[in-house]
Amino acid sequence: MSPQSVRYRDIELSGYVDQVDHEQSKQFSATVFSINSKQHYIAFRGTDDTLAGWKEDFRMSFMDEVQAQQDAAAYLKKVISNYEGEFYLGGHSKGGNLAVYAAAHAAAGLQSRIIGVYNNDAPGFHAKTIQSEGYQNILNRINTFVPGFSVVGLLLEHGAEYRVVSSSKIGIMQHDTFSWQVSGARFVYEQGLKKSSSNFNKTLRSWLDGLNMEQRAQFVDGLFDIIETNGAVTVSDLSRKRLLEANNMIKAFKNMDPLTKSFLKKTVQLFFKEYQKVLKTSIKEDIGSFFSKKLP
Repeated sequence: MSPQSVRYRDIELSGYVDQVDHEQSKQFSATVFSINSKQHYIAFRGTDDTLAGWKEDFRMSFMDEVQAQQDAAAYLKKVISNYEGEFYLGGHSKGGNLAVYAAAHAAAGLQSRIIGVYNNDAPGFHAKTIQSEGYQNILNRINTFVPGFSVVGLLLEHGAEYRVVSSSKIGIMQHDTFSWQVSGARFVYEQGLKKSSSNFNKTLRSWLDGLNMEQRAQFVDGLFDIIETNGAVTVSDLSRKRLLEANNMIKAFKNMDPLTKSFLKKTVQLFFKEYQKVLKTSIKEDIGSFFSKKLP
């Protein structure tokens, strides 16, 4: 932030943490933005360029708790214990998930100092977390925002209402918060999700429901074994030599043991099968809606 900025020049930054552990598939980063001595905003970073961070995101589909969530809860406890005043928590993508998780797992005395939690297109949680006393205690302080075409922000469960923000981009690129439209100091909102987003998320939920936790873990491990086959540690590593990396991934898949290869293939086929079901249902609903309309 620029010291010349009228809006930001008086904000103080502290408590910066940035951790990446490729062995544990963990990525965590957070910073405290102090508006004044009595008001602070704790920002949790979303997924960065590391494959470790992306793998950790995928692990959320079958683990009740990932390492970054534990780190977020510990970070919040340490910060609140060492700062005076009130707190706002927030983040984008995985960062929003960490903000909600940390708030939900804080002791009641610490939760009382949390004014609001801002969850920007972040994945949700399993039922165990949603139903916990800590989560229910802060539920009415969670503010969830998603773009018209949201994928990440509708994963798993939230238990909270969300508002749909208008975006200048299309499809999954709407996940980029810099594309979200604002008017003055507020977001520009839409009536609801785009139908394509609803269809995709119905497919994803149905697909995940068809896999038990062990199968989800097996799929994620197999997928990243292929992606990391040539020693890549970041998404940028993959994009620099796309053709070479794609060729290496194909070779890695072909060289996998028959059982793993068969499982991955069937799991991907299951996703497309579910998508076809959702699409057919959606088309039938559209046709039914069209013919049910009264002519003027």
